[in-house]
Amino acid sequence: MSGLRAKQKAQRRALIEKAASELFVEKGFVDTTIEEIAERALVSAPTVYNYYGTKGDLLLALVARGEEGIEEAIGNFPDQAADHEPIDLVTKVISSNVNDTLSALSRELWGHVVAFVATSNDPDVAPRYIDTIAGGLGAAIEAVLREYQKSGRFSTDVDVHDLAFLLTRMERIHFLNFVYLREMAVEALHAAIADDVKLILRPYVLGD
Repeated sequence: MSGLRAKQKAQRRALIEKAASELFVEKGFVDTTIEEIAERALVSAPTVYNYYGTKGDLLLALVARGEEGIEEAIGNFPDQAADHEPIDLVTKVISSNVNDTLSALSRELWGHVVAFVATSNDPDVAPRYIDTIAGGLGAAIEAVLREYQKSGRFSTDVDVHDLAFLLTRMERIHFLNFVYLREMAVEALHAAIADDVKLILRPYVLGD
């Protein structure tokens, strides 16, 4: 019975998040109410509050959906190191995360996410947001770079933990450009990220 309840709960969450995503794009985050989300999801408003607490928490839950892929793949990327050059594999890791992120949230919805984080009066919102979007990606890049260090293909003179999070910050800057600059194509986003990965990592790659 507990398995059935868990399945039903997951289904309700999926319905609520789908409804919220649609309404945030259609009406904007500020103008969408929990009651409207509940009505579209065919659940009660107290159910939405019970699952997410606040509308902001629901928005951050949508952001977290976009990071699930990279968290699941953290253990797989280092295994690919033998078949890829360091710059190519790190670019692949970041590009994979970008694609997952855009699959979970549309470009328009990301605009609402950024606006909410920037204007929230809750001091915990920005740290939670940054941890959500950077934690999994940073850990995946770090795991890959450590694998290259072990195989002698990447300098051990650099702290790959710090370097990984520098790369995540770089990716976020390009992603924000993509959100704000509507004429920017996703292919241009990937190309800009690839160029900067090459620029940042090239001095530390060994055996070129």
